[in-house]
Amino acid sequence: MQKFHVKRGDQVVVLAGSQKGKSGKVLEILAAKQRARVEGVAMIKKHLKKSEKNPQGAITELEGSVHVSNLMLQSVFDASTRRPKRAEKATA
Repeated sequence: MQKFHVKRGDQVVVLAGSQKGKSGKVLEILAAKQRARVEGVAMIKKHLKKSEKNPQGAITELEGSVHVSNLMLQSVFDASTRRPKRAEKATA
């Protein structure tokens, strides 16, 4: 069994690819493909066939997967000194 630096439930940031900069919670680890599903990241559209449960059929959006090498724990990312700190948004 392979061991990864992230696990289900961790808050992560995407470091590379088209989703760079986005963050979310790890929903699932796909160990065989070395990928992870992250909440709100890499959204894909899935076409569902008509069924008794869904008589019209539907197009639903769900999370695609991101390679684990492109993920970093949010806490490590925030503690890094390699980039300037992000300014916190002021709520008024």
